[in-house]
Amino acid sequence: MAVQSIVVRKMAFDIPEVKDFQPLYIAGNSALSYGHTALGLYSAYLEPFFVKSLRKVIDQIKDETLREQADRLWRQEAQHYQKHVEFNTLILAQDYPGLAELLGHIEKDFESYLSDQSDQFRIAYIQGFESYTTQFALQVLVSGLYDHRRTDRAFGELFKWHLLEEVEHRNVAFDVYQHLYGGYFYRARMCRLAQQHMFHFMSDCMNIMSSADEVRLGNKRCRITTKQKIMIMISQLGMQVRSMLPGYTPHKYVVPSKIVALSECFTKQASSSR
Repeated sequence: MAVQSIVVRKMAFDIPEVKDFQPLYIAGNSALSYGHTALGLYSAYLEPFFVKSLRKVIDQIKDETLREQADRLWRQEAQHYQKHVEFNTLILAQDYPGLAELLGHIEKDFESYLSDQSDQFRIAYIQGFESYTTQFALQVLVSGLYDHRRTDRAFGELFKWHLLEEVEHRNVAFDVYQHLYGGYFYRARMCRLAQQHMFHFMSDCMNIMSSADEVRLGNKRCRITTKQKIMIMISQLGMQVRSMLPGYTPHKYVVPSKIVALSECFTKQASSSR
């Protein structure tokens, strides 16, 4: 997939009614469903941080092609924010005990990153996050998970579109970091910091929702088992280590034809694109 394929799309998704919301919406699987819910909630605070951080430095980018790509990146992320906020109303309406406090903590974290940290910190943080989501997106998009018969179509399409665009702009944050700052050790350290911040939030969020739903719905399938937790940790650790290697670069990834076709499909579905 060529770099010029960073398409800024405005999408319209059908949002289920609150009364129709079922928490196990990804393949009927507790770990996958609550993991995606946590990612969606996290994105609503992360994406504005991305946008503001990139806009702070965009005039420092001397390479015109890279500057255009960075502009398209933050515009894609702004669209992700808008759609996740819409879908998150379903989650917040469930009144999970302790969730508001958890969200308040990460909101303060990102506010402090914007006010108290350097541009280098913020751009390195972004590339650290992107180096994980690129791997996750490539893996999950080819798995067929979002087309599973027990995956809710609305949520499946939301995450399919979001993660497709993560693949499209996979090189940009890395290239901006290299262009403005460079330096392996700082990049590697920020990969760990950014990813651990997300992993810790997701773990706490998943535990809150899983425990509450098991009791509220009387459904043991809402429980996240020890085996599932171990598998998640192994997967996360593997992706984190790969992103921190000295020779890591997102430019090495080969995008499957299935994902290229998906890009074309969503461009056709978009109410507008540029």
